[in-house]
Amino acid sequence: MDLVNSTELFGLEHVYWQLPLVTYPFLSGLVAGSFIVGSLSDVFGLKKFAPLSKLAIIMTFAFLIGAALSPLSEAWHRERFWELIIRSHFPYSPLGLFIIIWALYLILVVTEMYFIFRRDNIYLAQHARGWRRSWHNLLTLGSRGLSEHSLKRDHTVLTILAATGIVLAFAFHGYVGFVFGALKARPLWSTPLMPVLFLVSAIVSGIAMMIVAYTLVQGGLGEDPLDTGIMDGLMKLLKWGIFVDLFLDLIELLTSGVRAYAPGAVYQGFSAIFFIGGPLAFNYWVMQLGLLIVAVVMTFFRPLRESKSWPNVTAVLVLVSVYAMRYNTVIGGQLQPKVSQGLVAYVPDWVGIDSWQVIIGLFAIVVFLVGLGLLLLPWERSWVASWADKRLGASESSRADPGYSAPMTEKGVES
Repeated sequence: MDLVNSTELFGLEHVYWQLPLVTYPFLSGLVAGSFIVGSLSDVFGLKKFAPLSKLAIIMTFAFLIGAALSPLSEAWHRERFWELIIRSHFPYSPLGLFIIIWALYLILVVTEMYFIFRRDNIYLAQHARGWRRSWHNLLTLGSRGLSEHSLKRDHTVLTILAATGIVLAFAFHGYVGFVFGALKARPLWSTPLMPVLFLVSAIVSGIAMMIVAYTLVQGGLGEDPLDTGIMDGLMKLLKWGIFVDLFLDLIELLTSGVRAYAPGAVYQGFSAIFFIGGPLAFNYWVMQLGLLIVAVVMTFFRPLRESKSWPNVTAVLVLVSVYAMRYNTVIGGQLQPKVSQGLVAYVPDWVGIDSWQVIIGLFAIVVFLVGLGLLLLPWERSWVASWADKRLGASESSRADPGYSAPMTEKGVES
């Protein structure tokens, strides 16, 4: 009897962590990566990326919610999720640590959203019409000060929040690699490289996602033209990120797939699963490594970097590659049996629990949250002007400048 089928037939072992647990580190990586991209102007002084800050914080919030829903969608007793919050699991449960880090990160992101949109919300609270005026008045939380001192305070707070958020981003996604690396029972997971691999690929995927989001949102919804300088800058950052990612992939290949440098159990599992003829050979060599190599080559050509379309092709290749890496790590580590022979058989379902249907639903929720954020928050200056213009009319449209050229007072904008 075939060994692969025998493990499935007698139910000796099966894949416990399936597609939702593949998508969870992918979404949490996008959380970390998009937040870091949004903090480039405030923390690292790269002012040309400042237009991405508001879009990035909306994306971060949506991915943060999606990341929390991913492991919950695979749980059999989802109605008991509240026990993760009320019971003391820390420091004994990695999932308990996730709840703490996730809650702190959510508070920080919501706080940063308040300060980054505060100036626009105050303006719209005075100049918008209908429900928008009430809504943006609510978002000000009663704070109407736009004096020079208030604006400097806001900038200082945003810088502190961004710097703290980068630390939390590393903790939020780095602990995912720690969870896998700490599981000694799975030879392909038990490596100190795991947290670093997850962190670097998270930054790479976050940069790639911001390229796609900036093009779709700014190019499709915004009135301001796409800034080729921003695209060129993101592509350069992506190039160096991919270089580091490929270097770590090479180290992992040497320490796992080459007999001279790998422990016996690790080499046996890696060669059976990822080498030629293994069930994940195509996923590893083509989808994970091949697409990443093609993407890094594309980043070398300046005409491609400054194009409006080719950076998105590069970004999509990177996103597919990073998702393949998550799949190969989460699923591949479980295909090596612990007590039986052969390999554990696994084919993802299209419908039902732990299926592609659930994954599509998770991404749909993220897209919905992003769309809701773009609708309710003043993410672009031209939209702020149009919302104000609806009340002021064409004759006064010049005064509805979201750049706030109106005189400032200690109490706010002078009407």
